[in-house]
Amino acid sequence: MNNIKRIAKNISVSGLSQIITSLLGFIILIYIARYFGEAGFGKYSFAISITSLLAIFTNPGIDNLIIREISRNKKIATEYITNAIIIKFPLCFLTFFIIVLTINMLGYPQDIKLIVYLFGIYMILSSFTFLFFSIFQAFEKMEYSAAVMIIEKIILTLLIIFFLTQGYGLIALANIYIIAGFVCVVLSFFIIYKKILPLVISDYDTSSYNKYSTNSAKFGKAINSLLCKTLFIGSIPFVLNDFFSIIFFHIDTIMLSVLKDDIATGIYRAAYTPLLAITGIISYMVASALYPVMSRQFISSKDSLKKYTVLSLKYITIIGLPIAVGCFLLAERFITLFYVDQFSASVMVFQILSLFVPLRLISIITGTLLTSIDKQNIRTIGIGLSALVNIILNIGLIYYLGYIGASIATVLSEIFLYLIYIFSIHRYYMKIEFHRHLIKPVAASLIMGGFILIFIRINLFLLIILAGLVYFITLLLINTFTPEDRDLFRQVIKREGNNG
Repeated sequence: MNNIKRIAKNISVSGLSQIITSLLGFIILIYIARYFGEAGFGKYSFAISITSLLAIFTNPGIDNLIIREISRNKKIATEYITNAIIIKFPLCFLTFFIIVLTINMLGYPQDIKLIVYLFGIYMILSSFTFLFFSIFQAFEKMEYSAAVMIIEKIILTLLIIFFLTQGYGLIALANIYIIAGFVCVVLSFFIIYKKILPLVISDYDTSSYNKYSTNSAKFGKAINSLLCKTLFIGSIPFVLNDFFSIIFFHIDTIMLSVLKDDIATGIYRAAYTPLLAITGIISYMVASALYPVMSRQFISSKDSLKKYTVLSLKYITIIGLPIAVGCFLLAERFITLFYVDQFSASVMVFQILSLFVPLRLISIITGTLLTSIDKQNIRTIGIGLSALVNIILNIGLIYYLGYIGASIATVLSEIFLYLIYIFSIHRYYMKIEFHRHLIKPVAASLIMGGFILIFIRINLFLLIILAGLVYFITLLLINTFTPEDRDLFRQVIKREGNNG
């Protein structure tokens, strides 16, 4: 299967799973928001945000390192899996201690402390699941990740709806997350043991491992203290990148809770959550498919890497711009659809945050490229500086503007990150003539926006479909798609057998 076909297949699998899991996840969040109201949803959002931030200590960047290294050499899979698990166990105990210490130092009431403890356990369980997902991604078997994610969301959806309709509160909600997290860990490990390890044994020469090899494809015999040390040290840039990324996405929620109150936090997250779901679907399906291929092409074909990068940026822009325009113009209708008569204050926040959608999607591609070409240190510095800018902006803007200030800080920080990534790629790798691809999608998005304003009162779902058609037809009329694009499309739809 050629690279185009493989990318298309993995994007399709990842995309389908992300659509399903994001829809279920969105149903869960909408139900929680409606059930608990602004204050209760604010508590829930704070617990998720602070445990997500502190749970970074369970994963010292090993997941991304595993994807890159195993995608280049499948022979090392068993040792990397085994030693990564060994590293994780003591880190999990350290993480839970840090969570307990932090929430007690912040002086929150007992009920919030307990909720944070429980969600901390869920995050620790999830860290093991994500480790196993990195193995699936390295082998480009995203269908396994897809299946596990869908099962988790089904469990959460059914149990949350059942228990909340019975009148249970946030404590029960947190316990439900723990149940789902445990099921995912067990299921993912079972798939690794039954599907991935036999693949290593049968398809690869296990007698010629790298210098850390123990010449065994069995878990118990693959323990290697030198590899553990190498994994831990080599993953430091990745863990810093993940840490700064989590700060980037969650510090606004934490600071709103600390500087303002649960209501302000709930209003902000009610607007932020749908937009994160949209970008999450697209980002995961694209990055998970491109990362192994980009990492391999950096070694084998730098010309192909440049081509895929430019095309990826072009298409991600074509996707992101109309989403931003549509969300900005239809913010009030979306918030009403999601929350009925609640969270009306979230409309302006939703409009401001919609502007970050295309920037976030572009940064996913450029950030993935930096990691693929062994420039994860540059990526880490970029996201670290952006996180710092985000914190500084939030301190000032939340104080004066509350949740509106937090949304402005998020957009400005995304612009800053975009500029850093583009500058870094130009300086340390290659010049990407990306901006010439912006003109036509921008023009088509503006025409689509005019159509929305004219027909803004018609049925929302019909309006979305018609606006999408206007956008796509405009792209065709202004010759957005080149012969290279059409050739790419033909490669994607060719039968696998014809591709070899």
